[in-house]
Amino acid sequence: MNKFQLFACILLTALLPLNGGAQEPDSRKILLEARQTIASAADNADRGLFLEAKFMLQPLKNSGQFSTLAYYYLGYIDYLMGVVIERMNEDRAEACIDSSIEYLDTAIAKNKSFAEAYALQASCYGIKISFSPLKGIILGPRSGKLIAKALELAPGNPRVGLIDAISTYNTPSLFGGGKDKGLEKMKKSVELFERWKEPDSLQPDWGKEEVHAWIGIAYMERSETILARREFEKALEINPNYGWVKYGLLPKVSGKSPTKE
Repeated sequence: MNKFQLFACILLTALLPLNGGAQEPDSRKILLEARQTIASAADNADRGLFLEAKFMLQPLKNSGQFSTLAYYYLGYIDYLMGVVIERMNEDRAEACIDSSIEYLDTAIAKNKSFAEAYALQASCYGIKISFSPLKGIILGPRSGKLIAKALELAPGNPRVGLIDAISTYNTPSLFGGGKDKGLEKMKKSVELFERWKEPDSLQPDWGKEEVHAWIGIAYMERSETILARREFEKALEINPNYGWVKYGLLPKVSGKSPTKE
């Protein structure tokens, strides 16, 4: 090795820690921006923003410590695409849910203690059952095992509690569910959200307003309009831009039809 080659190696070695240090903050920044974009996309049912967030996350799929979260959020985007964007087209919606399941499989493979991923995947199977109830014989137990695993790993996680509550609400009492039982779990999820502190700013933080939307739906199905409206208003106190409640649910119990600004 000549002097020039030796100098080049020393210089490269000196620069590597600087480059490595620069990548981590950039990855954190991308994840935070992607999370914000996902939230805005969900509030406004904006396909373009969902696709933008997916594009942002692609480079992080092999980004060491951020890879698991990248796959989780990619799964979460496709989950939302299925229930928010494609809800009127069953074939496209189910394709989104299937894609979400695949992303979440990878997230779980990378971190077998990731309760959030187990819970969200359980919800995906619940949605697939809603498309084809006969598949409940196979998919119901699969969803049940996933949510049980999530509860075992993180019994105090509010999103795990919320997904368990929704699953219980939509499961016939013959199979261990029931509307009343589901509503009680939803109310307990509110308490979990009030106590929960996110361990890291990059971790999932959705659901605070959604739990009130679901409680409102439960009351609405009981024809308890005043209580339903109260829950929808609580959801909007948490997130005034929550489109599902603002433009979809609240007008059903208030007699008003707000227009998008």
